[in-house]
Amino acid sequence: MKTRNKKEIIKRIAETPKIISSTHPNIDVENRTITFPIISSDNAGERYDWWEGEYFIEELVPSGAVTDGLRTFFKDHFYSVDSAIGKIQNIRLENDELKVDVVFGSDEESSRIFKKYEEGILTDVSIGYRAIDIEITDKKDEPKHILLTKFEILELSAVWKGFDRGAGLRSFQKQQEDEKVKRKFYFLQKQLNLKGKL
Repeated sequence: MKTRNKKEIIKRIAETPKIISSTHPNIDVENRTITFPIISSDNAGERYDWWEGEYFIEELVPSGAVTDGLRTFFKDHFYSVDSAIGKIQNIRLENDELKVDVVFGSDEESSRIFKKYEEGILTDVSIGYRAIDIEITDKKDEPKHILLTKFEILELSAVWKGFDRGAGLRSFQKQQEDEKVKRKFYFLQKQLNLKGKL
């Protein structure tokens, strides 16, 4: 199997969609503000590199987040003027978690999404990010561990469910079941591609 250097791995991580979820928001109805932990201290999880055909463990160091451009909260990952629903304030590291306060807009769409959080229909948020610096650990018979020691958070969005195990939404068993489905799909796709070349 091809061995990649650190620069190639950072590039590949940057090309992989990222969803890190967070739950248990603190809601201030009067001020239309929600405090979200956006990166938990226990956020490591298994990912699959579709380009290289291998699994790896990816983990973010909460204190390594670069948040200079993080100002707007979006209703989904297709961010635009129309999907902007709140402003991000008071970004801070607290108890090894990265937290933010989101002040929701007063328009109809922002109010609708805020109400879903207030009623507990939505609980999660998700970040999109790109790797800047990483540490790689290889252990025999285990997936490679990639620790992102510095990364830029590009956006924050409302989601129904995300990736961060520390958020407590997904059980380990559910993650394993999802990974088995992904593996089966990947190998089936490879078989179909090979048959098409015969």
